[in-house]
This record gives sequence, C-alpha cells and structure tokens, in this order.
Amino acid sequence: MAKLATFVHVTDEKGTNHVFGPADEVPAWAESLITNPKAWSEPPSRSANRLTVPESRPPVKRATPRRKAAAGDDAVHGG
Repeated sequence: MAKLATFVHVTDEKGTNHVFGPADEVPAWAESLITNPKAWSEPPSRSANRLTVPESRPPVKRATPRRKAAAGDDAVHGG
C-alpha cells in the first residue's frame, strides 16, 4: 500500500482541490496525479494503476534559437 511522506494538494477532474497526508489513504485517481517521487515514503505500484494513468505524450522538441554571427576580426580590432 502506498504511503505519502508529506502533505500533497491534488485537483480532481472537476476542479475540486483535495489534500492528502501521510495518514490518509490515497485513492487511485490521486495516486496517478502525484508524480513527485519525494512525496512518497512507499511509492504506489504502477502496474495496479496502469488503467487510470493517462497516456503521456513525448516531450515537444523545440528548435534551438540561432546565434548571431560574430563580428569579423577586423571590425573588432580595427585592422
């Protein structure tokens, strides 16, 4: 059984806030939303919640911004 190490705040699908602590039994829907491993003293088994965990998308790759070309050596040193 999963146990929390600290208090966590979770918002459900209706927008209602819930607070769970180390002495509380965390429902399956909330277990899937608590992703910080430091929040758990005993992490939940992910195989039991596999059906309730939403499919995650791969991270979006962003292009690295181009750098401006450096000034020529003659312009910097006056040569």
